[in-house]
Amino acid sequence: MDVYGHIKDDVKDWWRRFWNQPNKAYRNFQMAFFLLGVHFLLPSFTYAFSPQSAISQFTLMGRLLGADSYPFAEDGFIWRILGAGNVFTLAFMCFMIQSNVRRFYIVLVPLCLMKAYASIGFLTAYLFAYGFPVFMGVFLWDASNVLMFLYFAHTAYWSLEEWGEDAAVPGLKFNGK
Repeated sequence: MDVYGHIKDDVKDWWRRFWNQPNKAYRNFQMAFFLLGVHFLLPSFTYAFSPQSAISQFTLMGRLLGADSYPFAEDGFIWRILGAGNVFTLAFMCFMIQSNVRRFYIVLVPLCLMKAYASIGFLTAYLFAYGFPVFMGVFLWDASNVLMFLYFAHTAYWSLEEWGEDAAVPGLKFNGK
């Protein structure tokens, strides 16, 4: 068997152990936090290196929801860099918690704070500044992200009490062991 065949078998074996582990809450947490992390990581690069494509998507969503167009100019560097950095930080915190939910559970506090603040900001902009419909959509999506953070991290954290760390696939990283 060649090297790729061994890698393929190892991946299949890992996936089988991951999917069939008895601690389903931990498995679901791993999938959710991986997807949430990627969900923040990719846009952070878009915001940094191709901001016009992000604005184009925002404008398109607005048109689909019945708005004429996005009326604001978004061509400054200050907010673009801050936004890209903040979204990258959200991704980093998701991956950090995913690596060891027990050790980095406290990181859930700034993760939820950053996302909840953004969510409330979009709701405020929608209600009191400019009723662009995508602002309401982003509020709802960001609020649901906060609820996902809390639900999946909390259930995984406490499920490890019941099932133990040894049964977790993948195992917890940065244990200091």
